[in-house]
Amino acid sequence: MSKLLALFILILSTTAHGAVWTVTRSWTPADEDRFAVFLEKEWQTDVFTNPQSKLYGIKTDCADAVYAARAVFAAREGLPVQFSDVTRSGSYFTQAMTRWDSQPQDQRVRSFIIYISDMVSTYTLESDTYPVTIDKQYFKPGVIFLSPILTESQRRATGFHGGHAEYIKSIDDIGFSEAISSTSPKAVRTLSLNKNPYMAPFTLNGGFRKWRQPGQFGVSNSALPGYGMDQFKLADWAPLKLITRRQIYQWHESIRRLMRTRVPSFDERVDIVVDSICSLLTTRAELVIDGWSKVTKNGNQCLPPDLADEYSTDTRDQRIRGSYFQLGDLYDWKKREDGDDIMGSVEDAQPKLEKCQIQYWPGRFMNTWELWARVRDGQLASSAYYAPAVRWGFRAPNGKDCR
Repeated sequence: MSKLLALFILILSTTAHGAVWTVTRSWTPADEDRFAVFLEKEWQTDVFTNPQSKLYGIKTDCADAVYAARAVFAAREGLPVQFSDVTRSGSYFTQAMTRWDSQPQDQRVRSFIIYISDMVSTYTLESDTYPVTIDKQYFKPGVIFLSPILTESQRRATGFHGGHAEYIKSIDDIGFSEAISSTSPKAVRTLSLNKNPYMAPFTLNGGFRKWRQPGQFGVSNSALPGYGMDQFKLADWAPLKLITRRQIYQWHESIRRLMRTRVPSFDERVDIVVDSICSLLTTRAELVIDGWSKVTKNGNQCLPPDLADEYSTDTRDQRIRGSYFQLGDLYDWKKREDGDDIMGSVEDAQPKLEKCQIQYWPGRFMNTWELWARVRDGQLASSAYYAPAVRWGFRAPNGKDCR
């Protein structure tokens, strides 16, 4: 009778304190390969915006989306996770958490992702990942590019803020890796795709990195599979050094040369930059619309400083401007290669830029060629304290447009 009672108590305990998901095995190299396939084939841009998705409606920033993908795959495959918890020293978030006992398992996974999203960040990713070697075995979908938040002195030295993370989703035959990412502020959004990176690592804590598996915390990086520091030996890398668009381009081009099976054509290079401009301006438009809608819904009250910072586009606008000038660099290089004495410029890309339409306000459009003149002349305003007409250069700023 006592054995039956003990068994009954054990069953009740297991039911009442169910983990987020059941672990059936430890991670293996084959699982990491499957994670790469999952990122490339299944982790889609509408994972948080498609009503048919189990993650529909979840708000993310860049780090949240990175952690969510790892958790979703691990839950499906019965694999463990271990994510750093900065609220308690030496503590981790794992699938063994029991605070969602009463929920069905799919809902538990969703609740787990939402819960940790308020705790994880690019800061915790420094602890939860390690530098990966640049070769065709380990440099693949599922690798993370991490740019930790910079200190104030580092920001002054580089002109960058840092604080971004994104996955490699695919690598094509010309060596270009396609990144998939969310951004700030935290919101329900379609993820962005981009093949034109805008920064190189500023410190040894950044760059391309691989997930630590549970059990690898406290283990020396040099003992972990795929560890390597070779990315920091490319293109004269040094801390806080690679800050111009040409330096950044050369660093990433060094990686592309190692990964590609053929040399890209000139048109392929141009199309990648044009696509990135289109993507950057599309996201900018979403931020401007969403930010100003919040202002008008609140009686034209200005956003609080922290939220205004999230909806301002200083860094994004610098990146947009740099991408346009990158087009000019490419056309200038091509003309010099062809022996042409006339310098190339952004104007050479007009036919390609005219194809991308940006809905800068509901029902109103400009193409990326039309926007080039406004970018070139510094007419776009970055601050979320300005109305959309100022943000897009239809009128000059004259004090805040909110109160």
